[in-house]
Amino acid sequence: MVRDLDVTRLNNIHKHLWLAGLPSASRALHNQVRVGREIIITENADLHIVWRDNVLTLKPLPDYLLSYSTWVNILCKDENLFRSARGFLYSYTWLISSKSDLQIAHTKGLISESVQWRDWAPFSAAVVSRIQKDPSNINERYIYGELRLKRLNLIYRFCNAKFMTMIRGYEYSYHQYSTYFERNYKWVLTAIIYITVVLTAMQLGLATTELNTSVMFNRVSYGFTLFSILAPLITLIVGAIIMLILAVFNVRHALGQRAKTLR
Repeated sequence: MVRDLDVTRLNNIHKHLWLAGLPSASRALHNQVRVGREIIITENADLHIVWRDNVLTLKPLPDYLLSYSTWVNILCKDENLFRSARGFLYSYTWLISSKSDLQIAHTKGLISESVQWRDWAPFSAAVVSRIQKDPSNINERYIYGELRLKRLNLIYRFCNAKFMTMIRGYEYSYHQYSTYFERNYKWVLTAIIYITVVLTAMQLGLATTELNTSVMFNRVSYGFTLFSILAPLITLIVGAIIMLILAVFNVRHALGQRAKTLR
């Protein structure tokens, strides 16, 4: 259970989580569907209610969190586990706040089909009431609702000074180099188009008498021309270096996994 509900990675960067999400409840499931998000199942609690583009990852609600005997005999005897369990259960009171939410949860396999609305409604209301009376008794991760994966990756890369996290971030979701560059270098195309437009405008400006004789305009044109030549070159070099680092890292990781398998 400790591993099943572990959110240590998020707790380690808790002071920076305001960059990745708001300290408020997440949207209910029917609203997630309404805004076009695809719900993907995860078994990692630290990826629960984490979104990227139009994808939201959710960890199904474990049956043991609905068992009174489990709370009494196991969860209540370990303070950290208790706070994590309460926080996780609390997150489902956000996600399932209506009958339609429960139907979606059943369809997606997020909660046992034996759980009916007549049981869930009073149960979730009691959970919310108790937690709101004493919010300190939940894991601090659940102060925040939805967390944005891109922001978590940035936080992990720049606030967690380790080589592995610099490369992989919080969650490495690229299985092909082409996907990595497609997602992270879209801005390059926009920049090239902008540079082309500006250079064309400068050429037209230099063709006029007023701007052709302007010392300042000529200096700006000269500087921007150098920039337009060097910037794409530097971008290509940086991209090549990143690709090389990723390749070396993945090879080392694969060799490490192979060595573990052979032991």
